[in-house]
Amino acid sequence: MKALFTLMLLALAVLSPTALANSPAEDAQLAELERARAEIADQVHLAAFDLIDELAFGWNRAPVFDTPTPVVLAGVTVPVGLGTGLAAMVENHIAAVLLENPTTNIQLVHCPSCTAVVVHSGPEGTVVSRGYDNPEVLAELGGTTGQHALFVDVEAEGKWLVLRARLTRLTPDLPIVWSHTLTTSSGTPALLRQPDDLKSAAEAREEYLDTLHDRGPITIPVRFAVRTFAQPDAFFTENPGVPPPPFAWLQTGVEIGATDARVWTSSLLIGGSFIPQAYQGLMGQARVSRLLTGRSRSLTRPDLYLFAGGSVMTMWGLATGSFQTEPFTSDAIILALTGQPPRTTLGALHLGLDLRLGNRIGFSSFLETMPSLRNSDNMGDYTRVLGIGFQTLGMEVTVCF
Repeated sequence: MKALFTLMLLALAVLSPTALANSPAEDAQLAELERARAEIADQVHLAAFDLIDELAFGWNRAPVFDTPTPVVLAGVTVPVGLGTGLAAMVENHIAAVLLENPTTNIQLVHCPSCTAVVVHSGPEGTVVSRGYDNPEVLAELGGTTGQHALFVDVEAEGKWLVLRARLTRLTPDLPIVWSHTLTTSSGTPALLRQPDDLKSAAEAREEYLDTLHDRGPITIPVRFAVRTFAQPDAFFTENPGVPPPPFAWLQTGVEIGATDARVWTSSLLIGGSFIPQAYQGLMGQARVSRLLTGRSRSLTRPDLYLFAGGSVMTMWGLATGSFQTEPFTSDAIILALTGQPPRTTLGALHLGLDLRLGNRIGFSSFLETMPSLRNSDNMGDYTRVLGIGFQTLGMEVTVCF
């Protein structure tokens, strides 16, 4: 009895959840296997969708039927082990692609009697089959909406994913009116085509190259810029003056990239500014930019550039009186109203960032220093870097042609 009791305790110890639990190493291996399985399943899903896109693309180029023809999606099979979810997604993708491409002349229709299991009894016996496998029964049942049935089989054969499609006419002899086989390697990335704009790989590459050539190394920018000026610091200035108002500029010129990749670009612009009764101005600007995001410009994501440059501006009008080292006070404003309006010419250096969207639209911000006004009582500094004061903060919007 004591020996039996001991054996029972040993059995409970062996069969306990703690004893049956996996070791940490085994758990890690199972997690890695699950991750690999999920990654492979995702690749198979994308590859299957790519094959369906290629199938519809072929029907667009060479339709099976001359006129729109009702077709029943009779069956979809997928590789074993990926679950029924993949079959449902493949069915949905087939329907979506065909709806977006009516020129295939294949109109998917719903036919309950075609996909249902039917039982037919006659003198020769009883036959149990699906509706589309027994067209004679379908004819007796009536209400058949489809004239043809589409079968799609997706299979994994080694490193290849194979799609076999066939169209069968729903007549007693079930003739195959069209069939085709498509393959893709598991290592080939999917094209991820839009259902409403199917293209071949060659056409997609040609379109990409044409886009690059259309946006070559030379562009014509049209830029709207606004410059604001820092308030003078009353703590360091005994008699602070009035800072200039914000200045708006409209510029255009030419921007040149060293290569099609546009890693380095340079621009030369001219511009003007005009606000009645306030100021007028002309400017010339040169700038060099360096791409910070990636090794070439992108057509799908924004590009960020770091730029530096210089400009020469000549301005005249009442609002330009603050561009001097002496304080611009109310008395100076009255004097300017009765006499010749002030006029100034100065140079400036700037440093900033430019965010380009598709190399067509740009949003930039920069800091600018004007060496001739570094000791001016009419404006202060937004910030100082290495002893250099930046009196101007600018914002720009650029459209490139």
